Amino acid sequence: MKYVSLVGPIVLLAIWGTLSGFGIVSPLILPTPTAVGRALYSLLISKRLLWPDIGLTFYRTIASFILASMIGIPVGLFMGFLPLFYRMFEFLVDFFRSIPPIALFPLFLLALGFGESSKIGVPLYGCIVIIIINSAYGVKNAPALRRTVARVYGFSRWRVFWKIVLPDSLPHVFVGMRTALSLALVLTVVVEMFFGSESGLGKKIYDYHLLFDTPEMYAAIIVTGIIGYLLSKGFIVVERFFLHWANK
Repeated sequence: MKYVSLVGPIVLLAIWGTLSGFGIVSPLILPTPTAVGRALYSLLISKRLLWPDIGLTFYRTIASFILASMIGIPVGLFMGFLPLFYRMFEFLVDFFRSIPPIALFPLFLLALGFGESSKIGVPLYGCIVIIIINSAYGVKNAPALRRTVARVYGFSRWRVFWKIVLPDSLPHVFVGMRTALSLALVLTVVVEMFFGSESGLGKKIYDYHLLFDTPEMYAAIIVTGIIGYLLSKGFIVVERFFLHWANK
């Protein structure tokens, strides 16, 4: 059972090798794992061409995620805790949640231009709505009994919030943050592909596609997937550190 997590990647490689090795799928569409492995080695170790782009994509992802968390968590918590505040902004949150970030690409281009602001602004918009909603629902779905008991013992409203409501809502908050972190990477790569970017993994993937360098394109896609996996695993470690008391 120790290596059971390797079953999925092994099965994927077996299917991939069969389809490409026996010519079932054209190499232009699906190169062999060996060809992609050589491209990975060249881009990461031999020529090290991807490292600057990895750094920029990582920076844009983390910057948009941190900004979204700094804004979204307080707004969501207060929306859940203060019914009047929730009613005031419920329509806006639901309205913007229904608009895909991709649909706002032209608006971000007009407002922020082609610089770093737009490349961070689009992921920021996509993440902030998710974080607000999860934070608000975390407060609203927290057990009411503990709050009632605290008020019986004379806790003020804000003391109830800090001592009872906030800890009870944190699991939902972290779920929203973890989802937003994955979305931030996805939107960052998409923005880099279509926003006239000169760097980033999304730009590299698009360039390799235009040049029909399929192994290099797959290599850049794999690197993106690895970054997403590492970000998710790293966030789980942080979550366990802060929520070690959860479900106990």
